[in-house]
Amino acid sequence: MWDLQTAIQAVAVVAVASLLVPPLARGIGGICAVIGFCGVVQSSSWAPTVMALGLVAWLVGHWSFAVRNDVHYRSPLALLVIDSTPLRWTIPRYWQLRRARRLAQAR
Repeated sequence: MWDLQTAIQAVAVVAVASLLVPPLARGIGGICAVIGFCGVVQSSSWAPTVMALGLVAWLVGHWSFAVRNDVHYRSPLALLVIDSTPLRWTIPRYWQLRRARRLAQAR
């Protein structure tokens, strides 16, 4: 199993790569998450790491896509995960839309 420093480095590398190439991160991250889940079901020692890194890549890829495309998401699951958590506060366009809704309600 990995030590903590190696795991932190792996997460950092995956997150940076996901920011640089979001479409690839979403696809490969999703595949890795599914493979990791299948490995967890079979009690493989490597599976939780692969699943976690896949989920990080998938999530960062979708978050990056939402930032670049004004809060449009490529999947309903990404919409649920990002819009239902504090991650939505990291998207600049979210604040503009929230302010516009508040002003429209005030009228």
